[in-house]
Formats: sequence, C-alpha cells, structure tokens
Amino acid sequence: GEGFIKPCNRFNLWASCLVILALYLFMHYGMVLRRLHNNAKHLDEIAGVEKRTKHWFYGHIKQYTNNETGVQRVIGRTKYFPLMVSHWVGPVLSALHVYHPDSVHAVLTSGAPKDDLVYRFLRPWIGDGLLTSKGTKWFRNRRLLTPAFHYKVLKPYSEIFNKNSLVMVDKFKKLCGQSIEVHTHVGLMTLDTMLQCAMSTKTNCQHDTDHPYLLAVKEVGQLVIERARQPLHFFDWIYNLSANGKRNKVVVKFLHDHTETVCFLAKAVNDDENDSGMEGFQTIKGKALDFLDILLQSKDEDGKGLTDIEIRDEVDTFLFEGHDTTSSGIAWALYHLAKYSEFQAKCREELTEVLGDRKYVEWNDLPKLEYLTKFIKESMRLKPPVYSIGRELEEPLKIKEKVSGHESTIPTGTNLVTNIIALHNHVKLWKNPTNFDPERFTKENIAKRPAFAYVPFSAGNRNCIGQNFAMNEMKICLAQVIRNLRLYIDGDSPVPKMHPMLVLQSESGIFI
Repeated sequence: GEGFIKPCNRFNLWASCLVILALYLFMHYGMVLRRLHNNAKHLDEIAGVEKRTKHWFYGHIKQYTNNETGVQRVIGRTKYFPLMVSHWVGPVLSALHVYHPDSVHAVLTSGAPKDDLVYRFLRPWIGDGLLTSKGTKWFRNRRLLTPAFHYKVLKPYSEIFNKNSLVMVDKFKKLCGQSIEVHTHVGLMTLDTMLQCAMSTKTNCQHDTDHPYLLAVKEVGQLVIERARQPLHFFDWIYNLSANGKRNKVVVKFLHDHTETVCFLAKAVNDDENDSGMEGFQTIKGKALDFLDILLQSKDEDGKGLTDIEIRDEVDTFLFEGHDTTSSGIAWALYHLAKYSEFQAKCREELTEVLGDRKYVEWNDLPKLEYLTKFIKESMRLKPPVYSIGRELEEPLKIKEKVSGHESTIPTGTNLVTNIIALHNHVKLWKNPTNFDPERFTKENIAKRPAFAYVPFSAGNRNCIGQNFAMNEMKICLAQVIRNLRLYIDGDSPVPKMHPMLVLQSESGIFI
C-alpha cells in the first residue's frame, strides 16, 4: 500500500499544480484578450470596418494579402473609408489604418512611439536601434546620431555614390541587349555604398550576386512577414518552438556576426593615429569621417557614450535601412524610366545641360537636377519603398476631418498604421492616381496639396534621419545610369507585381 500511495500523492500534487497554472493562464490571458477585443470593437465604431471581408480568426489578413491584389484592395478602401478604417489582424486584435492627410498629420505629429505589433518581430535582429526604440532612449540616440547626417559628412559621399554606380553601370553594359533583373544588382550596389560610407569598409560585393548578407536580409524579412500573418506566432513562446522561429535565430546570429566583424575592423582602424574632424570628432589621416566614427565617439551630456550592444543595434539598423529601402526606390525608378521613355529623355536632357561632359555628378549639381528630382518623387509616390509605418498610442489622440469638422478620439493603446501606399494613391486626393506624372511635384502643384499628402520618408519628429543621404544616392545612381544607357521594357519579361515585404519589392523581380 505504501509504495502505491506515494506515487499517487505525487500525481495529485502535480495535477493540482497544473490545474492552478491552467486557471491562472486562462484568467490572465482571458482578461487581456477580452480587453483587446473590446478595444478593437470600439475602433470599429469610431473608424468603420469591413464586416463582409472579416474572418472570425484571421480578421482581414487573408483578404489583404502580401501581393499586388492585396495592395490594390488596400488602396481601394480609400474610396469607401476616406479617412481611416479598422483592420483586424486576428480574432481579438485590430490596428487603425490611416491614409488621409488629416489623419496622417495627427498620427505623425503625435510623438507616439513605434508599435509592438510588428516592430518587436524585428528586435531580435536590429535590437533597440533608432527604428524600434522609444522614449528617452530614442531621443538620446537620435540626438547623438544627427551629426552623422550633417552636410559636411554627406558631401564626401558623392564620390562613393558615383564610383559604385559606375561599377553597376559597367555590369549592365556587358549585359546590354538582354533582359536584366535589376533589383539584385541595385541591392549589391547600395550595400557596397553603405559599407563604404557608414563604415569605410571596402568590399567586392557587387560582383557576388549571391552575397550571403543580402540573402540573409531577404530571408529574415520573409520570416518577419510570415510571422506577422500568423496570429498564433504573435506569442513568443509558440514562435520560438516553431520551425520558422528556430530558423530566425540562425539567420539573426549570422547577421549579428557579420555586423560585429565589420565593427571590429572599423574600431581597429579608429585606434590608429587620428586627426581632428567635424565638430571635434576624430578620424585617421586621409580618411573621411563616417557613421561608425560618430557612433564610437558620441557622448551625451553626462559624458556617456553608446555601449557595444547599442552600436551593434544602430549598425544593423543602418545597414538594413541604408541599403534595402534605397535599393527598392532605385529599382522601381529604373523600371519607370524604362516604361516611360519620354520622361527618361527629359531626365537625360537635363543631365546633359547640368553636367556637360563631366564624368561625376558633384555635390553642387544635386540641387540643379530639378526634373530628375520630380521624377524620383513621382516614382516613390506610386511605389514607396517604406509602404507603411506603425505607431502605438501612449495617450488618447484626436483626429479631426477638416472638411466635415468631425472629430474622433482614438484611445490609448491603439495600434496605428500610417498606410503610405494608400495615402499616395488615395482616389479622393490625387487626380488619376495610377497615372505617372512628374509634374505633380512642381512647386505650384506641391503648394496646392496638404503637407501630409506625400510622406515617403515619414514626417514629424520621427521622420527618416537618412532621407538626404538616400535622395542624394538615388539622384547620382540614376543620373549615371541614364547618361550611360538607354532603358527599355522587354515585352517577354514578367511585369513587376508589388510584393510588400519589409520594403516594397516585386514578386517576380524587376526586368529591364
């Protein structure tokens, strides 16, 4: 009897513990899920919701797919919900999508931090860098990193933009007469540029079409998007047990190892004999001040610099944002140049007039390239590399529609999505929005539109810190391509279909 009773008592003890744990989890998560569901229903009442397309478990995820069809459906909603709409991302959770200048202005000037709905899925990779951090940490680091984008730092990068663009042009020249998938080549060029400008690291990556870093960035992006479309994977413990979760750890480790190697080499260079640079920053003799120099030397008012982890987070953030978003913008612009030969010709005429026979586009030339700038802006209107931005309200937000005067109060804790691609293609904001027309960006036409009708680099205090870097690189790269090559669409190649991943890509590549 004694030998039987002891195991029985142990079983009862474990069973009781499991029951108590199950009850606790049920009550805790039940209360949280009920609160989220009630908030989501409240947003439906405030903003409106598409009831017909809402699935009981997936919400609107299955309807608004990550492809051309899903994007066009998102844009189509602007006709029926012109200001904003409640978008369900699961059985109990929703996000408020805004895409009108009135609602976008309210959100982007609110100071609300990035949300944890999708951005936290990026944190294992890019940590708490400028893209994902919030509060005092974001404010401190933004202030410390602002000197990295001073015009005195950006100006010497023009030579790197020219040289790397011409390496890509030479590759294209050898492939003339055949259809080329340009996005891969552009991605290698922008990665090469970012490594040289930000970390003074020279590579030969433009001649490696299967560069491991690019492949890893592409894979981690796919994993993040897949996770965002699977409500059960929002729970970290479930995701970490899944095949995708385990693979994500492997890919992120590779990316971190790559970054740490780059940082180690750059730090070794910084230990050499230094000269005084801009505003007290030091650099070695004969070397321009770069992003990593500033990261390593910046100190706040208390004399504290960035930790090694903070430096790695910012380097990971800038390697990703500095090459992937810009490559998307350039690749789509190349497609639009090839598709619209009359605009390509106008850009070429302007370049001939401004540059003459000079090989390089110089810093002082950039403001003079007015038509090329209009072309790039129109390209990013139709195909914005960053097609949406997430925020989370820490306090209630009032959104007022100017025409009707109607005001709505959005409650604390709401996940907000500024849907840039819907804003830029809003059927009630842009005349013939699907038409490609650079003249939309003349000074006169810009003045007629609300200030927040066009925000490819976001706006407000959390706008893109590197937007001048990106625009300068795009101008110089496209200028070198246009001056050296004529671009055409090959009728036999697939028409690019939008594929919203971490940045806006094409599902089948971009062939020219």
